[in-house]
Amino acid sequence: MITLFDEYLNRITDEFASRDRITELKYARKEFFDTIGAVHEEDLFFETYMTAFLEWYIFDRDLPEKDLPPVRLFYRNHFKEFSDEDKKIYNDFTKSRHSLFFVKKVKQGLLVLQDLYNDEILKIESNIVVAGFKEGDIFDAILVPFQREWHFTKSFCFHPPEAKKMIFREMKKIKNLERKILIRTVLKFKKLRLKLERYPHVSVPQIYNEEGFK
Repeated sequence: MITLFDEYLNRITDEFASRDRITELKYARKEFFDTIGAVHEEDLFFETYMTAFLEWYIFDRDLPEKDLPPVRLFYRNHFKEFSDEDKKIYNDFTKSRHSLFFVKKVKQGLLVLQDLYNDEILKIESNIVVAGFKEGDIFDAILVPFQREWHFTKSFCFHPPEAKKMIFREMKKIKNLERKILIRTVLKFKKLRLKLERYPHVSVPQIYNEEGFK
């Protein structure tokens, strides 16, 4: 089911993931998977990581010679033609946050998160969203303000609870540093999660450790 939020996001994706940008997409894809590790079409988790790549490309990666990610460039390029409502919506899209979150509380219709980058507490009200979480979950995701509420994009990366101490420790080191450092850290954790998916017989501490995080 395509939501109104999806329709707005798809306009950006359609423009910046189109065939005439295939060269830039190839460079971006290589950059992303060089960072987190390779995935192959036969992998069960292939689509999961391709979605993560596309959303990183749209929200986080500055385009060469523009120094802006597609979500910000889309807003700047189309500002004059937007309706007042679209101006507000796409300006909010530029305020998205990609981070690691810790689930503090889950109850009917309410999800309470701690952003591990700045310790901000976020409250998300949605029966549909809440159904996919439990207290103590640690995950990376992109949150976008949309019509006065936070909305998740499609990509989620849940980390094992056994890695909580290590994750909290590493996130503390970058607390409130520049956003590029945050995104780099999120991708480094995604690399560990991908490795765990590829080698499920290996224990969490053997993958989620300082050596593997370098």
